[in-house]
Amino acid sequence: MESFLKKISEKIIHFLDPEKQCSEIERLQMHFALETIFYNLLMTFLILCISYFIGSFWETSLLFCIFGLLRVIAGGFHFDHMLKCILVTTFIMVGGGKAAQLIQITLPVCLIICVFANLLFFIHKPKGTPNNPYSKEYRQLQKKRLCILSILLTLCAIYFLHLRSILLFAMFTTAVLLIPDLYHRFQSSN
Repeated sequence: MESFLKKISEKIIHFLDPEKQCSEIERLQMHFALETIFYNLLMTFLILCISYFIGSFWETSLLFCIFGLLRVIAGGFHFDHMLKCILVTTFIMVGGGKAAQLIQITLPVCLIICVFANLLFFIHKPKGTPNNPYSKEYRQLQKKRLCILSILLTLCAIYFLHLRSILLFAMFTTAVLLIPDLYHRFQSSN
């Protein structure tokens, strides 16, 4: 899969810069950007197609958007291989979308999940990725965004029963994916 995306990216880069006027760094940046775009398109297409066929397209789409927004801001655990990421993310999104159709979460359970997720969101410090680390100022901005977003999602989960399962699934899953980073942070501080 990765070699296929790499070949497509190389052909597009050659088409865009046939005389190789770009520096090596610029070519690597284009290559990384194109692979990321293709990877995201492939994963989105796969998730939405599967969810359409199992009858949970709208739930999965909304879950995908909320989860994606939380992940962009919070970050968290990332797999070391693209195929693992595609499979697990597809399973989480499609399974979560279908589960949101079938499960109604009560208010007490909603509050427990919100407290758990918000606790992790409030102690987490977004840091970016090894390929794209955040500056200190941007980390603080992302932290504020995460806190505000988690409060808004909590309020929506409490008041909008028909969205509760989707919102809580997105919050809970994102929070769980923060645990390895939080664990490493606390291990290194001891």
